[in-house]
Amino acid sequence: MTLPPIPVEFVVGHAQTKNTEGQRKPYVDLIQRWAEHEGMEDEGLTAVRRVMNTTQIDAQHMPKEFYQTYRQGEKAEQLIKLIRKIDAKILSGEVVWTWPHVMRVMIDEAILMANVTVNRYDTIICSMIPGKGRDTVRKNGDYDIVQDRDDSYRLWVSNSSINPVQATNREICNQIAEFLEPVLARKIHTSI
Repeated sequence: MTLPPIPVEFVVGHAQTKNTEGQRKPYVDLIQRWAEHEGMEDEGLTAVRRVMNTTQIDAQHMPKEFYQTYRQGEKAEQLIKLIRKIDAKILSGEVVWTWPHVMRVMIDEAILMANVTVNRYDTIICSMIPGKGRDTVRKNGDYDIVQDRDDSYRLWVSNSSINPVQATNREICNQIAEFLEPVLARKIHTSI
């Protein structure tokens, strides 16, 4: 006699009994992998939302802090995919990007409105990435680079002899802008 396969609903129900996001994360990962394996990512996302008891952002439900271009359709879908890829890159350590750098680029490239707060930004990004715990974006990096909303990374010096910190931040933002180029309204031209 063999045990029957475990239904996803059983996994969801069991995961909901866990008290913290950390305890629920393995179940979220399991549900996501199974949904991908079965080619049912949307259904998996719905199950993950129930486990995390959070509102997830999707292309039909983009927050008001996004410019209109990014609030629906293909641009919204592309942006969500790119944000998830950025999260994977940041988590893996393959890049020196931080979420404050991403926020700076999103504001300067007119993806996010300049009046978004860091706490709201954390909520938005975490809601775009299934299973991402709240405050993980807000606590990743130094948000001083986004404090002056009248500033732009494109105005920062690129010569590290003049200001090495600002030149490094500009280079990181340029890399992120290049990565986001498929959804941007302009082509990214990087100069040395």
